[in-house]
Amino acid sequence: MSFPAVPAKHFSPEIISADTVLEDWEKRGLFEPTSWNIESAVLIYDRRLYRDLLKAHELKALPFGAAGAYHELAASDGRLVLAGEFGVGAPAAAIVAESLIACGVREIISLGTAGGLQPDLNPGEIVLVTGAVRDDGTSHHYIQSEIAVAPDQSLSDRLELSLKQSLSKAGRVWTTDAPFRETIVELQTHRDAGVLAVEMEAAALMAVCELRDVAFASCVCVSDLLTEEGWQALFSATQVRQALITMFDAAVETLMENK
Repeated sequence: MSFPAVPAKHFSPEIISADTVLEDWEKRGLFEPTSWNIESAVLIYDRRLYRDLLKAHELKALPFGAAGAYHELAASDGRLVLAGEFGVGAPAAAIVAESLIACGVREIISLGTAGGLQPDLNPGEIVLVTGAVRDDGTSHHYIQSEIAVAPDQSLSDRLELSLKQSLSKAGRVWTTDAPFRETIVELQTHRDAGVLAVEMEAAALMAVCELRDVAFASCVCVSDLLTEEGWQALFSATQVRQALITMFDAAVETLMENK
């Protein structure tokens, strides 16, 4: 069977739109359009990072019907929102992105963790995402499967400049929906193809933002390692925690420049 099940869907009108979802939220008191003047968004998946940012920065909670937490960065004068606590994976990230875009967001930066596939990648190293192997399900509902997805070049270039010397590498990641089914043959195949790391959101977010004509960029830090010998989890390592803060600071700098 082909995927999606009905390939002609890419040329057919949508039934549910994010705009109509926002209208429903407003009726139910879950969204206040007058409280939103947001132009840019930072997506954060690491719960500990999000909670640390709530303590370290002046943030204002925004009412929003989508799952998760949404906070306006005070220093942005109401133009930058942090989105977190909504879970992980392509479907969740795509729903959040769609909702934010319907609210007027025009630039999105995704900050994630990823499993290193290449032997020269170490915990805490930061990777700028330049493309993704589309092994998720969500991206194929937005962009035809034979089309490669990529981030916005201009926004990615700006993010790269903000990361400065903290950036270790730039390259493709492998986006999967099934972390407990990452197999040795997949590791070897993607590693041999030069793919740097595995994560769960990039391909879908690239596809969503491509279809909606919104700028998207992403960076990840290596938080775990995959080898034929097994999996090494290093999410709490000092260098990983510091890398996440570094990525956040770079994202804010990128999105706030020339504002």
